[in-house]
Amino acid sequence: MKASAIYVLAAVAFLTGCSTEGTEPATASPAAPSTESAVGAPPRNAQGRIEKQFGEPAGLNDTRTGQPAFTFTVSNPRTNPECTGFWNFVPDHQYLFVDIEVTTTDKYADAVTGANNRSIKAMADRSLSAANWRAVGPDDVVLSNLVSTAALNCDEMNDDVLREPFAPASTYRGSFAFDVPAGTKSLYIDMLGKDIGWEWTIPAELAPGSSPGAANGF
Repeated sequence: MKASAIYVLAAVAFLTGCSTEGTEPATASPAAPSTESAVGAPPRNAQGRIEKQFGEPAGLNDTRTGQPAFTFTVSNPRTNPECTGFWNFVPDHQYLFVDIEVTTTDKYADAVTGANNRSIKAMADRSLSAANWRAVGPDDVVLSNLVSTAALNCDEMNDDVLREPFAPASTYRGSFAFDVPAGTKSLYIDMLGKDIGWEWTIPAELAPGSSPGAANGF
């Protein structure tokens, strides 16, 4: 009996030793790097819009290629109490002039975007015309009508090319003359159905009285 007991104990000790020597210590596996920030959508502000700097491109990517199919750039913000025009209308407030350039790729007409694969052309065509833009006033109230009768008289108002459907593989240039209160904080545009929007903070250093076309503020 004693010999049997000793044999059993020895066998258990042998197996335990083999198990201990053959098992690597448990270690935490390194976490896989997150790709959300790299491939996810850009952050949006409290109103759900992508914040942009003047001169920084904005646009829509084709879901199928991941490449931009529609790009536009708003640049050169400048203010003036007057504008160039045949009639001497008095604005409601002061003029905010900005320039805009739109570029489409050869895939523009067929490109889709978003989770529901909406047509980029259907979203973008005519959406950038002056009447569709909004602003946030100095008192944080949304300004829904930026194009006054006086602004329509300005030679600086040139959004004719934005009122028609865009063709693929094309570039368009125009300009806006918005009539806004001094101290207006930002300018923004929401696309069809408000699926996506962009917002530009107006530089605080913009000074009234600049000559039309002067590139102050940058």
